[in-house]
Amino acid sequence: MILSRYQAHIAQTLPEALKQGLYGWEVTDLKITLTGGSHHLIHTHPLDFFTATPMALMNGLENTGSTLLEPMVTMRFMAQEQHAGSLIHDIVAMRGSFDSPVIHKDRLTMEARVPVATSMDYPVTFGSLTGGKGVISSRFSGYEPCPLELGKITKRRGLDPRDRAKWILHSRNAL
Repeated sequence: MILSRYQAHIAQTLPEALKQGLYGWEVTDLKITLTGGSHHLIHTHPLDFFTATPMALMNGLENTGSTLLEPMVTMRFMAQEQHAGSLIHDIVAMRGSFDSPVIHKDRLTMEARVPVATSMDYPVTFGSLTGGKGVISSRFSGYEPCPLELGKITKRRGLDPRDRAKWILHSRNAL
C-alpha cells in the first residue's frame, strides 16, 4: 500500500507526464487506476514518486498500446454534376470517405469526411475546379486513428522517461 501523501505526489505528477506520450503528443482520453505499489519507511523519499510516475506511465503506454489520432472534418460540396469524378478523386486522394452524391437536375450535393491534415488547402482547389461556382462548407467531426506511417511524431521536449538512467539523474538534478 502506498501512503496517501505519496498517492498525492503521483496524482500531481500525472498531468505533466501526460503532456507528451509515446509519439510526443499530449495523451488524452485515458483512465489511470493505481492498483498497487509500496514504499519503505526509511529509504523512500517523496521525490521518488515524482521520478517514478512518468517512467511507469510511459511503460504502461508502451505495454497497453497507444493510438495516434488525427482531427477529422466533414465537408459538404455543392457543384455542377460534371465535377463529380474530379471531386471523388480528390476526396480519395485526401484519405477521405464520402456518401453517395445526390444529383438533382445538373447539380450534385455530396458530403465527405477527411483528415484536417490533408484538406487544409482544399477549398482553394475546389474553387479552381468549379470555376468559383461551387459551394463548400466544413465542420469539425471528431478524431480517427491515424496510420503511424502517416502521422507526425513530434520531437520530444526534454528527456524521455523511457531512458530510465538519464531520467533518474535528471529528476535528481544530477545531469
